[in-house]
Amino acid sequence: MSNVFSIGWRIPCPGLRASSTSLLSAPVSFRPAVSPSYFRELPIRRLYSTPRKLISPLGLGNLTFPGPSSNSIRPPPSFLTRSVKKKSTPSPRPNEPIEHGVPISSKPLSAAEINKIFGPNKVSPALGNRILSVLQGRRINGTLDLDLPSDITRSARPFVIDAGLQWLRKNRPMDEDAAILARIEREEAEEEEKLKGLYKPQSGHYEAELGRSNDPWGKSVLQEYREQNEARLLAEQEQKRKEWLEGEAKDYENITKALKRNTELQKFEESAVVEARPRADPSERPLLAWIQKHHLRATNNDIDTSNLTTARRILPALGVTLFALGLCYVFAETYDPPSHKDRMWKDIPPAAATVLAIIGLNLSVFTLWKFWPPAWRMLNKYFISVPIYPHALSVVGSVFSHQQVKHLATNMVILWFIGTRLHDEIGRGNFLPLFMASGVIGSFTSLTAHVLTKQLTVTSLGASGAIAGLVAAWCMLHSNDKLTPWFLPREWQETISARGSVFLTGIVLFEAISLFTPFRVAALDHWAHLGGYLTGAVWASYYKANRDRERKKRREELGVLGRLFSD
Repeated sequence: MSNVFSIGWRIPCPGLRASSTSLLSAPVSFRPAVSPSYFRELPIRRLYSTPRKLISPLGLGNLTFPGPSSNSIRPPPSFLTRSVKKKSTPSPRPNEPIEHGVPISSKPLSAAEINKIFGPNKVSPALGNRILSVLQGRRINGTLDLDLPSDITRSARPFVIDAGLQWLRKNRPMDEDAAILARIEREEAEEEEKLKGLYKPQSGHYEAELGRSNDPWGKSVLQEYREQNEARLLAEQEQKRKEWLEGEAKDYENITKALKRNTELQKFEESAVVEARPRADPSERPLLAWIQKHHLRATNNDIDTSNLTTARRILPALGVTLFALGLCYVFAETYDPPSHKDRMWKDIPPAAATVLAIIGLNLSVFTLWKFWPPAWRMLNKYFISVPIYPHALSVVGSVFSHQQVKHLATNMVILWFIGTRLHDEIGRGNFLPLFMASGVIGSFTSLTAHVLTKQLTVTSLGASGAIAGLVAAWCMLHSNDKLTPWFLPREWQETISARGSVFLTGIVLFEAISLFTPFRVAALDHWAHLGGYLTGAVWASYYKANRDRERKKRREELGVLGRLFSD
């Protein structure tokens, strides 16, 4: 395309300015170059039949336009041939699609506004709004020269339609020339696609297949992909649901095989081991099905305990226990208490802050047991001691694990009353190592005792061993002091009291008797308690001896006068 032609092409384009040429008036003269404004100024339903030939710069071949010419007559382009024949009243085509156009506003115009645009009582408000919508759509698509819908041409005269178009050009300005050019390019591309046999309309603007709910933009490929993906996901969910419901028989078979493979389980009550509960339908009871899924996921039925010896059950836990004791010793030797300004909870005493942190950790694990089934698999491995197939780290995790409210509440109450007093006396650097060492040794003692006595199906968890160590340490540190329960009235405390060593001896005797008697008050892990008492008593004896030795050394360093004033 030459520069001269492009200048001639764009000069007459009014751009966003409304056209002043009437649609129903015939052109007086023809321009020397082709202008898109010429096409939009043609009558909507009528064209002159005398053509002249021009060379199209758009690659459309020879275009013919109205006007006198001595050249040979050629047929007009495809988008003009539909309007060459003049029709006074177009007859409606059967199954003609309804053209809705593009609304000019969110709400239809009122009757007063319609009368102002088209003239008094020329058209009804509904028809006036439809005419404006269709004309606006034609302006956007560059198809003003095509026949209007039959319901409009039958009900409205040409000058009424022209009034609506003039109002749109004045109040809704747009570049109609650009729309015409876009239409020319679109039709040219569609003609090429037809010639290649590849034509498939992709939009609903111009004789294309409409989309859902007569969407003028055509069928959405993304919507098709979405529907396919949704159908695939529904099929997968249905398949998983069937597999889930059919897995009940497989569960029974797996548990039966595990029972036959593991001779230790055969000694346990068979009705309690071989248990396959009916599975809930996810579509009817989704919450129960979700809980059952995680329950089965946390239950390991594929274990083989026939090759597990006593040493393989005990030695890994012994290694973890020794490592934990080493960490406790390092912490006790290197801990430096922070200053008041560096503490996280400045308004809470250090003893209360330490004990509350331990209680919070126990509450967190209890919450996971009760309300979060996805955590059951992890909890079954590391937060409960199972002698038949033990995990070494469970001797540490079980110290902070509780499954019953009564068990948790009892341990935490004792921890608060004993732990805060002991913490104030020995400090955080000694309290935390004592708590952890007592709990780990108590768990290891329980595991070892149950393995050696072949009680492999007994499980153990809880902070009882650690709390037993704190109680034993408190009693040993106050072995010569009278101890009395804090909940007794003051007048009773003088009568009902005992020295710390006597109180500890009574507790240990009770645990030992309960361990070997066939009648037990509650399902308590007495082995863990005894391990905790032993740890606390040994630690307290060492702590008292070290404390007395340091006091004696300080007294010797003070001299005679210092000892007199210190006394």
